Amino acid sequence: MRIVSWNVENLAHWLENDATGLPVLHARLGSPEVLCLQEVRIRPQDQALVARMHTALPGFSCHASLNHDPHNGRFRGGRAYGVATWLRADLDATPLRFPWDTEGRVIVSGLPSLGVAIANVYAVNGTGRPHWDAEHGGPYGNRHQFKQRFIERLGDEGRALQAGGLDLVLIGDWNVSRTYLDTTPRLRTEEPHATARRRFNEEFVAGLGLTDAFRHLYPDARAYTWFHPRSRHRLDAARVDFALVGESLLPRVVGAGIEDDPAMRPGSDHAPLWIELS
Repeated sequence: MRIVSWNVENLAHWLENDATGLPVLHARLGSPEVLCLQEVRIRPQDQALVARMHTALPGFSCHASLNHDPHNGRFRGGRAYGVATWLRADLDATPLRFPWDTEGRVIVSGLPSLGVAIANVYAVNGTGRPHWDAEHGGPYGNRHQFKQRFIERLGDEGRALQAGGLDLVLIGDWNVSRTYLDTTPRLRTEEPHATARRRFNEEFVAGLGLTDAFRHLYPDARAYTWFHPRSRHRLDAARVDFALVGESLLPRVVGAGIEDDPAMRPGSDHAPLWIELS
C-alpha cells in the first residue's frame, strides 16, 4: 500500500478539469492507494467544489474535514485549512471526524479489515495570534497554546482508536521539526517552540508508541519538506511533514521518501512525501 501526503495549499486548481486535475496529480505521485492532501481551502458551502472533490478521482472514495470555524478561520473568506483523503474504493474505508475539529485539521479513515486507521493531519502552526475557543465561549490564549491542545486531543483520539484494535498511520503536515537534523539553518530552540517540540516527541509520538517512518529508514539523512518561498541566498527549509506509524506496522514499512524536486510541488512551498507498507 502506497500512501502519499502533500500540503497542496489550495485544491481548487486541481479540480478544474481532468486533463490537468487530480488524476494527473495522482499519477504523478505514483498512483497511490491512499492520497492525503492538506490545506485544501474549500468551504463546506462551496457546494460545486465539494461535489467535484468527491468525484474527481474515479475509483476512489473521498473523506474530508473542512473548515467551518466562524471565528478562527474567517480569513480568505473562510477558505482556509481543510484536509481530504482519497482511498481506493475496494479498501472499504470508513470516515471518522471529530466534533472539536472545527478548523478541518484531521480526517481519520478506518480500514477495519486491515486493522488500520489512517489519519490525515494538518496540525496547527503556532503563532501569537489570539485564539477564540468554543468551549470557553471567547478568547482563550493564543495559537501557540492551541497548537499544543490540538496535539493533546489528537493523542486522546489516537489512544481510543488503539483501544478499539486499530493500528495507526498518522501522516501530514505537523508544523514542527523533531530534531536538529530536520531543519536548516537552525532548529528553533526558543520558547514556546522548544516546549511544543518536547511535548510532541515525548508525550504524543512516544506516548502512542509511534515511529517516524522516514527517520527510521534514514536515521542520518538531511531532507526537507518545507522550503521558505522567499529565501534566495541560502537554503531555509524544514522537515515538518512526515508519517508516524504504530509499533506493529513498523516491520511492514518497506519504503519512505520525499519528492523534493520543485517540479513536484507546483503552487505549494511543501514537498510531497510517501510511505509504502507491505
